[in-house]
Amino acid sequence: EVSGGQKQRCAVARALITEPQIVLADEPTGNLDTENTENIVSILGALAREAGRCVIIVTHDPAVSAAADVVLHMRDGKLAAEGG
Repeated sequence: EVSGGQKQRCAVARALITEPQIVLADEPTGNLDTENTENIVSILGALAREAGRCVIIVTHDPAVSAAADVVLHMRDGKLAAEGG
């Protein structure tokens, strides 16, 4: 039996194992504690900056979006603001 956080980390690992050029991550840190959230954000950031990959993250977590180069805010299915 594994926790939700362990399942989440496994899902991220499966997505990255094939070294995709584009990573689409929908709430990749949703079930993780602060330490593991920071680890995942660091890994995704390294993919974008060091490996030259396109990483698109959907999140409600301000700590995750703070690490992004570009932030788009959606409200009711429409672009509400751009920042970052």
